[in-house]
Amino acid sequence: MIKKVLVALAALALAGSAASAAGVNGATLSKDKRFTSVGAGSGHYAPTALPRKEAIFSNVGTKYPKGLYFCCYGNTISGPDSIVGAAYSVALQFTPASDIEAREIDAGVAWAAGTNAANLALYDDAGGLPGKMLDGGQATGLGIFGDCCTMAVAKVRASLKAGTPYWVVVSADGDTWDAWAFNSTDEIDVVNAAYNGGSGWQSGGAVPAPSFQVLGK
Repeated sequence: MIKKVLVALAALALAGSAASAAGVNGATLSKDKRFTSVGAGSGHYAPTALPRKEAIFSNVGTKYPKGLYFCCYGNTISGPDSIVGAAYSVALQFTPASDIEAREIDAGVAWAAGTNAANLALYDDAGGLPGKMLDGGQATGLGIFGDCCTMAVAKVRASLKAGTPYWVVVSADGDTWDAWAFNSTDEIDVVNAAYNGGSGWQSGGAVPAPSFQVLGK
């Protein structure tokens, strides 16, 4: 079901993409600028080995033969000076099953234009939206959006409590335009999302999640 939704959303994005902004690999924006899509990327998709044994949460694919995530459609992540014309950030909620220290965030974020970087951070929960940042870091040298399947990686350090919701937030600075690719391999992990287009966090409800994992120790 979720795969059908992703295909339908991708078709809508391609049909309604804006001609005013184009990134590498021909990346384009939906009319509301919240989604980024690309018609085609790398001709060869190879799964990448990623650690999961210490995963606090993970929806990253490992068995699907054509990659870790959906190559060509995802949420727009952008800085205020980007050709997108606004700063867009996205947050996804997860809940640890036990008390644990988070050490790393991996996210299927790739580069579309501007400075090649992304900010990955852990936030606590404030009434169902991201609250205070616990820790975060910047990932650089991202893969090109539309190719597959590099992950943006940030080292973090935060003590998490069992049964307490937290958020992974991906944002960008300056002229950066990235895209956070949707997962298409693990179809059971629908999560709560929140979006920030420059005027504060807004709930996005339960959605097919972009690809990410939080590792702990």
